[in-house]
Amino acid sequence: MKAALVQTDHTLRVQEIPCPEAGPGELLIEVAYCGVCGTDVHMLRAGLFPAGSIIGHEISGYVAKAGPGVEGWTEGDRVVVLPIDPCLSCEACRQGDTNLCEDSLVRTHGMGINPGGFCQYLRVRPSALFRVPDGVDLKAAALAEPFAVAVRAVGLSAIPAGAPAVVMGAGPVGLLTVYALKAAGAGQICVTELDPWRAQRAWRAGADLVLDPRVQNPRHEMAQRTGRPPRHVFDCAGTDSSMEQAGGIVGRHGRVVVVGIHFGGGVTLVPMTWFLKETTVHFSLGYNLKEFSDSLALLGKGSVDAEVLISDVLPLGRIGEAFELLLTSGHARILIDCRDA
Repeated sequence: MKAALVQTDHTLRVQEIPCPEAGPGELLIEVAYCGVCGTDVHMLRAGLFPAGSIIGHEISGYVAKAGPGVEGWTEGDRVVVLPIDPCLSCEACRQGDTNLCEDSLVRTHGMGINPGGFCQYLRVRPSALFRVPDGVDLKAAALAEPFAVAVRAVGLSAIPAGAPAVVMGAGPVGLLTVYALKAAGAGQICVTELDPWRAQRAWRAGADLVLDPRVQNPRHEMAQRTGRPPRHVFDCAGTDSSMEQAGGIVGRHGRVVVVGIHFGGGVTLVPMTWFLKETTVHFSLGYNLKEFSDSLALLGKGSVDAEVLISDVLPLGRIGEAFELLLTSGHARILIDCRDA
């Protein structure tokens, strides 16, 4: 089969490698689409993936073969892959925090140890598979993983129905957070975004207000619209300054949920900004099994317009180009068609 392998110079190259086989208690998946995540891009450029590994963790496809002892799956079943396949036995898993599984690194597909989705076939355990709801195509299904990230973030915020919110950053996770907020019954949603192309995507996702924070103050704008500063702010930008900006935007007794992953050396915060408002800060990591399942159910209900998120679909042979394109304006989520090598 063909697969995109990490090279020693931190690039990807499509090569021919042996196709895996489904052993006892395993399934072989024909990968249809795998999304290029911003985390993939940053980790690759930083040299955090070992040479020879296959990355990619936003995976949809078909069951190609079920190994001995596997029941309930047949050839052709449409599936998405849960990349973090939890052990279900460690303390975190027993408490329902499967996103914090103590063995998560060695059980995760596409993060440098176990093969991920930028290939034609992938071997998985049955516990890593979820069925794609009827009416959801496999392109949209590949959004289930990042949507689960947004679903968790909104759940952690405990936002009441009708309450306003600010989403910082209109990248894919920011846009999906807008959809998750709407599904949760939030009130007016303000999105802050510097890039005009992404700002237009935020309008299409259903934001009530989209503004450039260099020009307009989101705290003041939302206070004028709703009568008070917002108590729920989602930092989906993950920049050097976004956390401090979130602390300035949020109102008293508010909650900031940090969703965007910061890959810099550190951030600078002014503690008094947070003390004076008794701000709660919650970091959100991944998702648990229920949140992943909920994201698929919401996709099945039509809660996400996949066309707003998916800006390009490129063949596996152009995966290097896809990684470069994500660093430029005019792109949200790029899917790799792994059947087109």
